[in-house]
Amino acid sequence: MSDDAVAAAALLTPVVSPADTSAVAAARAVWQAIDGLGEPSVGAFDDDFWHCACVVKEAGASQFDALRALLAAGFRPPGPLFTLAGAGRGFHGQRGRNWAAVPGNLHLCAALCPADLPAEHVLALTMLPAVAAVDALTGVGGGAAPAGIKWVNDIVLDGRKVGGVLTAAQTLDGRVGWAVLGIGLNVAVAPDVPPTPFVPAVGCLASYRSDLTLRAVQAALLRALAHRCRELEREGPAPLLAAYRAASVIIGREVSVWPEEADGLDAFGRPRARGIVQAINGDLSLTLAGEPEPVRSGRLVIEA
Repeated sequence: MSDDAVAAAALLTPVVSPADTSAVAAARAVWQAIDGLGEPSVGAFDDDFWHCACVVKEAGASQFDALRALLAAGFRPPGPLFTLAGAGRGFHGQRGRNWAAVPGNLHLCAALCPADLPAEHVLALTMLPAVAAVDALTGVGGGAAPAGIKWVNDIVLDGRKVGGVLTAAQTLDGRVGWAVLGIGLNVAVAPDVPPTPFVPAVGCLASYRSDLTLRAVQAALLRALAHRCRELEREGPAPLLAAYRAASVIIGREVSVWPEEADGLDAFGRPRARGIVQAINGDLSLTLAGEPEPVRSGRLVIEA
C-alpha cells in the first residue's frame, strides 16, 4: 500500500488480481497510524517473506513508535510487514535522540510476529537489523563499500556514521510475541549533524558508490532482513552473533564507554570503562582489557 506513486513503482509490483484482504487491512492500519497522505494504492514486494507493505511519501509520526503502539495494543498483521517513508517527523534513534529524516535517505521499519521464537532469542533481534544492513550494503556495493557495526547499533563506513538501527520486542509465556525493527540509512544525503565524541562524523552512501541508490539499497535491505529472519527461526542466534562480530569495527580497538545519557564528555569526569576490546560476548556485552567485569551498556567512543 502506498501514497507515493513514484516510490511504489520503484519498489512494489502493482497488484492486479484481488489482494489478500487481511494484508490490505493491516497495511491500511499502519498507513493511518503513521499519517500517510492521499489515497493509498496496493502493491507487493517480490519476496514472499513480506505479506504486506506500506510506503508513504511523508510520515506524520515516527513509523517505529506507531508500529510499536499498534502491536502493544493488540494489532497483529497476517505476516511480516514493512513500512517505508520518504521523509517524516518525529523520527528518532536510541533514547529518543533526534534522527533527521531527509528525502533521498532510507527510513524503514518492520513488524514481525514470529510463530515460535523462544524468548531467550530476543537479544538476537537487537543484532538482526544491523547485520542485515551490513549484508545489504556489502551485496549492493559488491564488497567495495565495507560497512561495519559500531557497538551497539551504529552502521559506519570509513569511520563515518551512515545509519542506525532500533529494536523493540515483547515476550510472553516464553516466546517472542512481536518485534519492531527500525533502520535509518543516509543514502543520498549526509545530514548536517554537529560532531560529538560518540559520532565524530556522518556520511552518506552516495559519496562512496554511485550504484548505492535508494532503490537498490531498499530492495537489498528488505531481502537481507527476510534472509536473516528466516535464518534466526531456523538456526537460532549463532549465525547472527558470528556475523555481528565479523562486522564489528571495535574488536582490537581501544575504546571508552560513557553513561547512556551522555551527549558530551564535559559533564562526566571519567568513563565507566576504558580498554582494548577483546571480545563481544553472547549477550553483546564487551570484554575490555583491564576491566574486571563485562560492559553491558553505555555510549562508546573509539579512542584515537
